[in-house]
Order: sequence, then C-alpha cells, then structure tokens
Amino acid sequence: MDQSKPNQLLSSVNNAIRILRAFSMDQPQKGVRELGSELGIGKSSVQRILATLSSHGFVRKNKETNKYELGLSVLELSSIFLEHIDLHQEALPVVTKLAHTHKETSHLAVLEDSDVVYLCKVESSHSLELRSHSGHHNHIHCTSSGKLLLAHSDRHLVDKVMSDNLMKFTSTTITNQEALQNELNKILKQGYSVSKGEYRKDVTSVSAPIRDHSGKVIAAVNLVGPSDRFTNPRIQYFARELIRAGELISEKLGYWKR
Repeated sequence: MDQSKPNQLLSSVNNAIRILRAFSMDQPQKGVRELGSELGIGKSSVQRILATLSSHGFVRKNKETNKYELGLSVLELSSIFLEHIDLHQEALPVVTKLAHTHKETSHLAVLEDSDVVYLCKVESSHSLELRSHSGHHNHIHCTSSGKLLLAHSDRHLVDKVMSDNLMKFTSTTITNQEALQNELNKILKQGYSVSKGEYRKDVTSVSAPIRDHSGKVIAAVNLVGPSDRFTNPRIQYFARELIRAGELISEKLGYWKR
C-alpha cells in the first residue's frame, strides 16, 4: 500500500475511503451517526460523503433499516481486480519461502483435465532430485496434490478417475475405488493431503489447498522429499505450515476465511 505523507492526502477522499472500509462482513450496514462516531467525522460531512458515494453506486441506502451498505460499484471494481490476479505471481514468493525455510522441494499445482500440472517448482539446497518441473503433468490418484484437488472436485471428475485404470506404481498406491473414496473423504475432513510412497516408494509429499475469491479450491501447494525425512511428526508440522501458506496465497487471490 502506498504510504503517502499526511499533507498529500485530500481529507474528503480520505474520509470517503475510511467510510467504505468501515463496512465489514460482521457489520454490512451502518447508519450516519454510527459512522460519524466510529470514525470521528462530523454528521454533516458523513451525510455529504455518503450522498456522493451513493450517486456513483458505491453505497446504497437500505429502505428497511434506513442504514447504508456497499453498492454494486464496489463489486464492479473488485471484479476487475480479481479477474487479473495472477496465481503464479501471487504464489511464487510463498512457494519459494516454503522451500528455503524447510529445505524441501515445493510445488504449486493445478488440475488440467484429470492430471496434475505443476505451475512452478522451487528447490532448496537439500532437496531430493525429482523429475518434476514447471509444466510437468503427473497422476491424480497417487500424488498429494492430485488427491487434494480431486477431493475438492465435482462428482463428475471423481467418477471419471474412479472408472479409469488406477495405475499401480508402488505397493502403497491406491488402486481400489472404495479406498480412494475413503482417502478423499479423509482429505476433506483433515484439510490436507499426504502421499507416502504412493508414486515413488522413497518419496513423501504433503499438500494443502489454495482458494480463489469465491472459496473454490483452484490449486495446491506442497512440500515433497525423501520419506526418511518425512517422519509422522514432521508431516504434521508440514501440514500446518502448508495450510497457513495456502491461506496466505488465498488471501492474495481475494479470499477471506470467515
């Protein structure tokens, strides 16, 4: 945010912005006196600002409560912003920090048809050498990112994956439909996904969701490394760190957890 000097600010514009920001999910409607008291602005000034904002559609008066609420012009501007947010750009600093902090490889992943696609990959000095790279496609039923994204997908995709041949890569790969459904249910309940040697027997990964402004899960962020470093306590720790990272990226995309 631009930290302009106080003497460079127009007080009327500044107060108008303060009024707009006074509305919240908990308090979507506010009256003139309420706004004036909360913000320390005179009643007549609040009325003039609200009248100006109302004329441009940024606020509107609720006829039933006689209080003001945000108008459609706010939605129009937010839609422009949200339409042009770049997932890769917003996520990359977070993915990079994860990899460097925890000294394991981190990916940003999305779904394409019924495959996982890695939008970016960041390694650290202790990372395990992996064949993955940006743009790399991987299987959905045996990777932590794939299972997480599948768990949050519509029933049509889940049924499609279930009906396909669930290819076996290791002794722990899930190849049974019922077992896979149970795994997806578990992921939804706990909020993260783990793949312990399901694609490569010596590799474990943990993934957490990333949501867009509407709350829809659109991507996954993960940490992956050798299974001997991914002990159960460390998996739990990584899960918490990844959930926080996913929430941070989601906020950058316009999602606010209620």
